[in-house]
Amino acid sequence: MNASLKRTSLSISSGFLAFGFLQAQPAPSAARSPVSRGLPRLADTGKPGAVPLAVSKFAVDDLSSAGSAAAARSRKAGLDVLTVGAGTEWSRPLRGLGRESLFVSFLLCATESTIIEIAGARLGVTLSPADGYLQSMFDEPDSGGLRWRSLGLHAPIGKFAGEERVSLPLLTVHLDPVAGVWSLYAGMRLVAASLPLITGPNIQHKFTLKAGKGDAWVCQLIMADENPLYEDENANGIDDAFERQRRGFVLAANASPLERRALAEEWRTSQRALSPPPLFGRRPVPDDAPTAPRRGI
Repeated sequence: MNASLKRTSLSISSGFLAFGFLQAQPAPSAARSPVSRGLPRLADTGKPGAVPLAVSKFAVDDLSSAGSAAAARSRKAGLDVLTVGAGTEWSRPLRGLGRESLFVSFLLCATESTIIEIAGARLGVTLSPADGYLQSMFDEPDSGGLRWRSLGLHAPIGKFAGEERVSLPLLTVHLDPVAGVWSLYAGMRLVAASLPLITGPNIQHKFTLKAGKGDAWVCQLIMADENPLYEDENANGIDDAFERQRRGFVLAANASPLERRALAEEWRTSQRALSPPPLFGRRPVPDDAPTAPRRGI
């Protein structure tokens, strides 16, 4: 196991399966592709009533090797992916200057000890307490330093291109540097809200993938200035439609952290009672599964 993921006192929660001025950034793609992206506000045929994001508000990474000898484009399990070699890393600069709200959506095939770092938000993939599964963790600052904690996201291990790995759901990280917090979505579901960002001199304004015991595949990486899942005028990461339905108005953009956490918990409770609709797009196909053009992500 990667040494970074050994530092742990695991808190296992119940699992479920499931522009302003821009610095160096991935080149945007003007063409929309609902099949490959799976994000409602980036698709021509998205969520009914949803306002599509302007093409100037998001960038689809071209998944180039970025000069890394350990990363290469290839076709794996029915998809064109960027393969990052075991034990190596690949990174891309994030949009903006690091002071604005940013949504980073990515689709990965990973092995044990894979780590994803996004400007102070850190995720890891490690063994699950459930046999035959890997789980997603997040690194949380506390009084003793940093501690890995479970997100309750467990993915079944399968054979992909002859190697055991997991196909993670489409994950979206919402960075809120002004409030010093981040949130995580799996598909349309809010998994965790207002997690503290890791700070310090070693934190970089980048998306960095550190492959674990086996190769990691990057299937998709999209960065957006606004929420690509829902209309979110106040940039608090919560569907405006839910806020209006529940409270009759959209929470002020400068609402207190306490108000924001309370609203996020209301929304998570609502999503547990009535699961949000699945997203559809291309995912890596396991070796033992028939090839399908679209799968829930």
